[in-house]
Amino acid sequence: MSRPASTLQRLERILTMVPWLLDHPGASVEEVTARFGLSRDELSSDLDILGYCGLPGYGGGDLVEAWIVGDRVTVRMADFFSRPLRLSLREALTLLLAARALSGVAAFPESPALATAERKLTDLLGASVAEAPVRRERDDEPVSPRIAVDLRAQGDEHLPALREAVVEGRVVRITYRSASKAEVTRREVEPWGLSGSLGSWYLQGYCRLVQGPRDFRLDRIRDLEVTDEVTDAGERPALPPPAYQPAEHHEQVVLDLDVRAWWVAEWAVVEDATDRGDVRRVTLRTGEREWIARLVLGLGDAVRVVEPPELTEAVAALARRTLARYRAGDGP
Repeated sequence: MSRPASTLQRLERILTMVPWLLDHPGASVEEVTARFGLSRDELSSDLDILGYCGLPGYGGGDLVEAWIVGDRVTVRMADFFSRPLRLSLREALTLLLAARALSGVAAFPESPALATAERKLTDLLGASVAEAPVRRERDDEPVSPRIAVDLRAQGDEHLPALREAVVEGRVVRITYRSASKAEVTRREVEPWGLSGSLGSWYLQGYCRLVQGPRDFRLDRIRDLEVTDEVTDAGERPALPPPAYQPAEHHEQVVLDLDVRAWWVAEWAVVEDATDRGDVRRVTLRTGEREWIARLVLGLGDAVRVVEPPELTEAVAALARRTLARYRAGDGP
């Protein structure tokens, strides 16, 4: 059964998928659907949306053409995109700030394309605009740069070591805190790749503890050791984006959210969301009841459990355990 994706999730998927399809012309439908975690019907619907992209003076299909012929997927961009861009000052500054922010993330400083783009934008704006220092009013001490953007996050420190491990095929040992089970485990992982999704970095690979493919969010890795063991994994599989994929056997949950908790409908993978005045009813699935119980407990009176009744009992039990820890002095 296919599930409806939220608007933001679908937009992110299309923006990620189009550049990949341009780099892999004639990719098979099976490869594309496996890589991006969608069905053939969803792929066809996403490609159909591209045909409606346009600018003043252009109609649908004038800028982007996408089609499936047999078992092959093709995307073609119009000549419009090969023309030199004419950026406004605001657009150029925005791009420059984004480039500098990305260059501060551990995974990007070595990117020649990013460095070239940043240099060209700096030249376009002029050093006096892009890099001129400002001075303090009192002591006339120079301060540079004028504007700084910091996108660093917890877990970014693992990126350089993991990039080398992926390239060299070296097994890594990690101490990992699982959000769904609220437990800490020690694992050996054969790394296949690094992927960004919804503002977080993930290590994707074969986990020897569970004997299967898994995604590991970098900010949940407590410590990392790159071993000398090199695996001969052969051709690495095309992995879907590192996001929860609901299954038929996962427990279905229905929640009523007041306006303070409406963000859950966009943040979580939901099957349905219906507004009833100031209440938004969402239906979702979970493979771990403890995870959804912690979510409900954290939302307090902004959420009401509709079903299953066992979830209400799980939330109450979790609340009792939490209060007991506080009384025992073990709480934060």
